[in-house]
Amino acid sequence: MSRAHLSSAVLVLLLCSLLSVAQQQTVSTNPNVAVPPLINFSGTLTDANGKPLTGTVAVTFSLYSEQTLGAALWMETQNVQPDIHGHYTVMLGSTSSTGLPSDIFVAGQAHWLGVRTEGEVEQPRVLLVSAPYALKAGDAETIGGLPPSAFVLAAPPTAGSADNASSASTAAANNSTSLPPMPKLPELKIPPKSTTTQASR
Repeated sequence: MSRAHLSSAVLVLLLCSLLSVAQQQTVSTNPNVAVPPLINFSGTLTDANGKPLTGTVAVTFSLYSEQTLGAALWMETQNVQPDIHGHYTVMLGSTSSTGLPSDIFVAGQAHWLGVRTEGEVEQPRVLLVSAPYALKAGDAETIGGLPPSAFVLAAPPTAGSADNASSASTAAANNSTSLPPMPKLPELKIPPKSTTTQASR
């Protein structure tokens, strides 16, 4: 291979890498969002005969709630640039400015990823584990989707007011539905001890 061809091949590879990185960075970075709405995924692309695919390949990624059946919960198509062995890495959700929808992982159920190249059947689905479920961590600052402040019942009593404190505790006791009322225990009557002792024989 001549030096000019080698330089051209390196230049083309560099440009493809830059385009791939630019595509993966289309998701806006919001400093208020603690969990990025993307999933890093790596795989291998082969044709029906098992030969590695090279060049730019259109690949559709789909998330499912079932391993073999069911409709896709989410899908996107990306142009992937596998290496000479067919290996590639993508950021799922990178084609949308908002990334992956956060409500996909809220239910806490298992998810499978399907990968299909253009003109081929979908590869066997892969179970997503651990890291993608960190998307649920974005909901950790809420209780059932509401901020903790939504569960504050009343303002705290003012200092020095015993009446307010007792009425607040009575109201809290009356409003409490999590604990059953204490059962009334029978009164125990213990006979008094006798002060007289029997004379010893």
